[in-house]
Amino acid sequence: LTRGALAEMRTLLLELRPSALTDAALPDLLRQLSEAIIGRARLPIHLSVEGDCALPPEVQVALYRIAQEALNNVARHAGTREAVVRLNLENHPAYLEVEDRGRGFERGRLVPQMNHMGLAGMEERARELDWQLQIDSQPGRGTRIRAEEKLVWEGTPGLNA
Repeated sequence: LTRGALAEMRTLLLELRPSALTDAALPDLLRQLSEAIIGRARLPIHLSVEGDCALPPEVQVALYRIAQEALNNVARHAGTREAVVRLNLENHPAYLEVEDRGRGFERGRLVPQMNHMGLAGMEERARELDWQLQIDSQPGRGTRIRAEEKLVWEGTPGLNA
């Protein structure tokens, strides 16, 4: 409980000091975010990180915000017992993935009066990076959000930003 509260406080401090999102490594930020969700929602988050290359600041901030929104959605709406966050910076294309085995949803059946700005915000952040965002969800089968870099076809693939 104490560790979760401390992680939540650190996460709130990131909101007050946005430069902290570029001062720390993305895996560390995702670990802290996961601990905050664990402490607040009592929802186990399994974090898997492959690779440790430095990301351009705009990519790091966007991926952090996508993970933040996806995990908040899991905690609020999924009705699941756990979630998985995967960050792959080792192989190309690089990707960030948040997955749960919760309620899921049909995108076309979302109630218009409900606030779905989170999904739109994630899509917009990925588009600004020229990354792809996939939202796969089915009722009763959970949801998978995957932000993935587009491969550079001029020679060696790499981070585009």
